[in-house]
Formats: sequence, structure tokens, C-alpha cells
Amino acid sequence: MSIQTIDIVRRLASETLNLPAAVVAKATTLQEAGIDSLSAIDLIFAIEAHFGITIAPNDMDRMHSLADLAASVDRLTSYEVRRYA
Repeated sequence: MSIQTIDIVRRLASETLNLPAAVVAKATTLQEAGIDSLSAIDLIFAIEAHFGITIAPNDMDRMHSLADLAASVDRLTSYEVRRYA
């Protein structure tokens, strides 16, 4: 995952969920950050809107940290670039 992507995901998590920036450290699990299933959905929607992607529901089951989310964003944005190139 790129540093830029994790920074954006951390900012979106902080802004969308009103969490202090220190809480959303990239190594922190979503659960440790206090992100429950409903707030995770809000965060996913914010990420999808920001990056113009769609994260499949079955992919969300494998995302346990903000780093996992950022890696998924990088994979999906890279796929979209290759798809339309």
C-alpha cells in the first residue's frame, strides 16, 4: 500500500467517524480504534466516494485494519487504471 493511500484512509476515518488522528494509526485494528460494523460501513462509503471505487462486501470481511483498507484501495484503483488504459 502506498503511504499516500494510508494517509487518506486515516484522514477519512478520523473525519467520518470523529476519531482522534492518534487513534487511527495504521497498525491499529478497526476494533481497537472503536470502529464497529455500522461505523465501518460509513467509512467504506466515504472511501468508495473519495476514490471512485466499489469495495465488494466479501472483501470487507478480510479487512481488519486501516492498512488492510488502504491495500484494498490500492489494488482496486490499480485495477481500474489498467481496465480503462
